[in-house]
Amino acid sequence: MNLSNTRSTNPAIGVMERAAGTFNFGGEGADANAATVSGTTTKSLLLIALTLVVGWFSMNYAIGYYMQSGGAMPSGLIFGSMLVGVIVAFVTIFKPQYAPITAPLYAVCEGACLGAFSGYCEFLYQGVVSTAVMATFVVVMVMLALWKFHIIVPTQRFRAIVTGATVAVCLLYLLNFVFSLFGATLLPTSGSVSIGISLVICLIAALNLVLDFDQIQVCVDRGLPKYFEFYNAFSLLVTILWLYIEILNLLMKARDN
Repeated sequence: MNLSNTRSTNPAIGVMERAAGTFNFGGEGADANAATVSGTTTKSLLLIALTLVVGWFSMNYAIGYYMQSGGAMPSGLIFGSMLVGVIVAFVTIFKPQYAPITAPLYAVCEGACLGAFSGYCEFLYQGVVSTAVMATFVVVMVMLALWKFHIIVPTQRFRAIVTGATVAVCLLYLLNFVFSLFGATLLPTSGSVSIGISLVICLIAALNLVLDFDQIQVCVDRGLPKYFEFYNAFSLLVTILWLYIEILNLLMKARDN
């Protein structure tokens, strides 16, 4: 298949096309080495399971740490695993062929980081973590059904809107971080406005799942190499974890109100 005739506006697809430029698309024997939906599903479940297992141990360690230290966070575990996770994520994005190694490593790092953070949230708001996990699972299943039955169709306009909204959220978080360095805040942390903002961000994160599902299908249709099963599973995990964080944040704000 000639990729030059099927260019996508999705930046992730562009990365896939550049990284797989030497692969024999549609050639004889290509199918045996090409990514499949079932393979991607298996890798996705593997990464999610790995994140949950590591996260469970990390959360229990963090809760014990909080109780012994009077509420102090294990900052070394949180920020150390976060830093390594970010580095591994960038390696995976720019070198998809390393995804079979880097994607599981990313899952371990994020499991350790988010598990410790979740422990802190559970320490303050008992039961909030299990609710956030279940809510995330429900949203993922709903978005999968909406995409599968073509209720939401990822057209080019849809991609542009969701991608633009995602970039806007990233810039908003970055500006808020800069403001916090000077003792100020750009985003409200409580009240109905704060909850409304969190709901919008949760919606944007959920819509990104549609792009991930469609990316997996495009990858399979184009006969991209086998390692893109791990690459797409990694992309899906990133979105799911973002959604989980936003739901967890929303639930904590709701508890405060």
